[in-house]
Amino acid sequence: MPLILVVDDQPSNIHALYQLLVDDCEVSMATSGAEALAFCAQQLPDLILLDVLMPEMSGYEVCDRLKADPRTRGVPVIFVTVQGSADDEAEGFAHGAVDYIPKPFVDVVVKARVRTQLALKLASESFARSQIELFQRDKLASVGRTIAGIAQELSSPLGNALISACTLQDDVAQLGGLAQAGQLRRSDLDKHLRVSEESVGLLLSNLQRALSIVDSFLQSTADNFGDQRRSFSLLELLHEVVAGLAPSLEAHQVGCELDVGDDLHLLSFRGALAKVLTTLIQNAVKHAYRETGGQVHLRVRPQGTDQLVITVQDHGIGMPPGVLGRVFDPFFSTRFGAQRSEPGLYIVRNLVTFALGGQIQVESTPGVGTTARLLLPMISPESRRLTS
Repeated sequence: MPLILVVDDQPSNIHALYQLLVDDCEVSMATSGAEALAFCAQQLPDLILLDVLMPEMSGYEVCDRLKADPRTRGVPVIFVTVQGSADDEAEGFAHGAVDYIPKPFVDVVVKARVRTQLALKLASESFARSQIELFQRDKLASVGRTIAGIAQELSSPLGNALISACTLQDDVAQLGGLAQAGQLRRSDLDKHLRVSEESVGLLLSNLQRALSIVDSFLQSTADNFGDQRRSFSLLELLHEVVAGLAPSLEAHQVGCELDVGDDLHLLSFRGALAKVLTTLIQNAVKHAYRETGGQVHLRVRPQGTDQLVITVQDHGIGMPPGVLGRVFDPFFSTRFGAQRSEPGLYIVRNLVTFALGGQIQVESTPGVGTTARLLLPMISPESRRLTS
């Protein structure tokens, strides 16, 4: 049976969740963040249901510590809390949670979301084991990460669709019972029609969301975006990228400062590099400066005779360690909502590694900002094309 760790400082909440899940899972309990971390140091649960508002150590801090530790990073965390606003949900996902259940919780919602996350974890682990046994190549490992990322991103809309379907099924059963007993009134029919309409609407919207995620992934994996290796001016490319982003920069009141020095000519994949730089600047615009404007600095310097370093730096809100450790996961974002369907830095790393033959590092400090650093060859290896 899967092992679930319930963490809450209120014994009544722990007892309610225990009674709800004990028939299908092995349930362990912790009444503080320290107890939860100590438990995970001894035994890894398959899923953690974590309260946010706890004395001494909040659920956010517990989640950050779990995500910063390579041993516990892969354990999915669902926040269960009275804080149920959109901003609270966004905060929870920013700290690395996979889902968010508001209190007072609904039994069918808790069961459906727990079942969804456990199924995704089992499928991901099964796939990872089979890949390790069959393949040892980097590109196939990348495929495994991609599938896990898609499954993670699809978990929320599919889980919500399942909840809507269960609600609709229960409502139809109640309506049928009233009709069979001859107790169906006009008011009952109107009520059930409203519930059915809402459930179908939620079901359709979440299924459409799932389809858009799949479509976004398919578009992002086109082979090098039709690019061919050729000689080009880096300075000219940078000006084109910034000019193309001008409307977005202006709308968010963000400036982009270029520090290039002498112009460099590369023999590389121009389209792939343009996509990388565009995505890095867009990330700074969308995520570093969420409420007020700011500045993005793009700096280019040669390194030796055959390499160059490109840095894209902002001085925005930065990222905590738990978030920074996941920035290259497929579809990961610090925001919850429609923007999370973008492949983001996952496809950037693939382009840098497999198309451009280089390396990428991201450094970030909360309240200080984020720096993405690219180390690229002046002449990219033609054989290292992105095909996955």
